[in-house]
Amino acid sequence: MHRSLPRRSGERSGVEGSPVVTVRLPASLYAELETLATEEQTDPVEMIGRLVTVASQRHAWLRDLTALLAESRQSGGLRIGATKDKVVERLRQTRREIFEAEYAHLY
Repeated sequence: MHRSLPRRSGERSGVEGSPVVTVRLPASLYAELETLATEEQTDPVEMIGRLVTVASQRHAWLRDLTALLAESRQSGGLRIGATKDKVVERLRQTRREIFEAEYAHLY
């Protein structure tokens, strides 16, 4: 079964005259796309654009998170102990250091 995505009346082919492609989708996937588009009060082509934008943003976020994690590992990690007692000890030490640096001069 071949169904073309509908175009709006008067719409030029593609964005600013760019080429247009035809995409073949399984009927069930196209039905889901139409349902999403209807719920969002848009057409299937616009819905695909929105989904691609969200996927691109998610991909960029994951790439940045991966880079941040790698940078953290290279600089020695978070330096938190493996046990609950070590974590609590480190948090208390950090709290004391912050207090001394920021507030101790007030007393």
